[in-house]
Amino acid sequence: MTVDPTLAARVGTLLGEYLQDDDDGERDDGADLDPLAGPVSIQSGTALVLVRLVDAAPPLVRIFSPLLRDVEGSTELLTELNEINGHLGFLRVFWRDRTVYAATELLATSLDAANLRHACGGVAELSDYYDERLHQRFGGQIAYS
Repeated sequence: MTVDPTLAARVGTLLGEYLQDDDDGERDDGADLDPLAGPVSIQSGTALVLVRLVDAAPPLVRIFSPLLRDVEGSTELLTELNEINGHLGFLRVFWRDRTVYAATELLATSLDAANLRHACGGVAELSDYYDERLHQRFGGQIAYS
């Protein structure tokens, strides 16, 4: 299965518009806005937010952030993440391969500017808020200090 190039171009355009209008996020001006080529990186405070178009059925836009890297999994960490998830709506946090992530997905075919802005902003705010708090308690590395 391959994502329609027109869909990829539309998602790239929406990302470009979001980044142009985003006052809080920072990105590499030379970054490629092709969300199929690899994730588009956005810095939000101490957090790194990544946006990628996923070749799935149906195609998805995945927005995710590695809050903590190189962190051991433990009952205490998973309990804390579960507690955080209990307060979230369309976002989630989870531990996988020594990394704590925040993430959400959107249907690419119905993606619009408002939904992209809301999802990117939600992941950015969640990540920027919890990365340092979780780091203080569980160690690991945050994206930006």
